[in-house]
Amino acid sequence: MRVVLWLVAAVAVLWTGYWFVGSRSVEKGIEAWAASQSDSGLEAGYEGLSVGGFPGRFDVALTAPHLADPMAGTGWSAPDLLVTALAYAPWHLIAIFPQTQTVTLPDQTVTLTAEKLLGSVIFAPGTSMALQRTRLSGNGLELGSTFGWRAGAEQLNFATAVLQDARSHEIGLEMLKVTPDPALSAAMPDLPSQIDRLHLDASVTFDRPVDGTAASTPLRVTAIEVKDLSGIWGDAVLAGSGRITADEFGRAEGQIDLRLDHWRKLMPLLVATGTVTPEVAPTWERMLDYLARDGGGDPDVLQLPLTYRDGRASLGPLPLGPAPQLN
Repeated sequence: MRVVLWLVAAVAVLWTGYWFVGSRSVEKGIEAWAASQSDSGLEAGYEGLSVGGFPGRFDVALTAPHLADPMAGTGWSAPDLLVTALAYAPWHLIAIFPQTQTVTLPDQTVTLTAEKLLGSVIFAPGTSMALQRTRLSGNGLELGSTFGWRAGAEQLNFATAVLQDARSHEIGLEMLKVTPDPALSAAMPDLPSQIDRLHLDASVTFDRPVDGTAASTPLRVTAIEVKDLSGIWGDAVLAGSGRITADEFGRAEGQIDLRLDHWRKLMPLLVATGTVTPEVAPTWERMLDYLARDGGGDPDVLQLPLTYRDGRASLGPLPLGPAPQLN
């Protein structure tokens, strides 16, 4: 019995030493990371840092954390942030976000509020920090901009997982009961004030595995496969799938096949978002009506490819402008 007690005491002492050494390493690691961001032209910092959770966890509490890219005019800040991990599995991080966060963009500031917002990241054990999985889930989200617009969603679920090819990651996104800006909803009289569901099932392939080297050498997107892009807004239903790759200049090249039921109810969206002027909108509607009816199809169903080719984007025969840059 005495031997058992001595073994338990020894394990307790060793574990206590491990925890205090580990907590100090975590604290020093965060301090070093924040200081090193200036080498990349970024600004990172916080007003307070503490590590708790003994004996079973490492709980990192940050006060007033912030991250900014002065050259791009972008940034993020929050009143606090809690990141926790089990002491025996420090490669699995869980982040508990505050109810309010601020995102700075070049031309505006957006405030994000949430009843609940949790995130998690799982790395492969080891020094490479190879990304395995991520997850973000939230309820009662609202966005408000200094430009005056606002939007929200009752529920958000986002997740990624590495595939067999370590360069590729599966991506899933679902948003339920999405509330567009009231001004936008007012411009859509034939649709309800909430979008029932937005969903994306896709995979993204990078030029190399996603690991710790991404902090110093940016990743390049080489391909995006869209398995299911869908949305339900009243009677208007969107469905899409396809594949896009990066051309030699890093521009999108490929095609996404889209189907839109009751497409006419979304025509005011083109004007409300400034895609077309009110004067041109009737011309667009006549062209889309012709395309929907072409070949004896259902006039309420529009099926068109979103094509990226030679640096240009088009929706069916309609030019949209330059193709987006993937890297």
